[in-house]
Amino acid sequence: MIITILAAISFALFFVEVHQLHVKWNLNFKPFSCTSCLSAWVGLALFILPDIFTNIVAVLFIPGVLAPIITKLMWNLWK
Repeated sequence: MIITILAAISFALFFVEVHQLHVKWNLNFKPFSCTSCLSAWVGLALFILPDIFTNIVAVLFIPGVLAPIITKLMWNLWK
């Protein structure tokens, strides 16, 4: 259950905040432009779908969200 929540949040952050795909794809309306709305709908979809989809989304998007955060922290530590 925790991996489903983390995968949904990571997908929404990656989609809305990191790459702003809702603007690039002209989907500038809810739930695509709202991080909390999109993560709720993705979480529901991942809960209903088989676990393989949750694992795929988790493996694809959790590192994509954590990598810029860890990079920023590393640069701040070594300055």
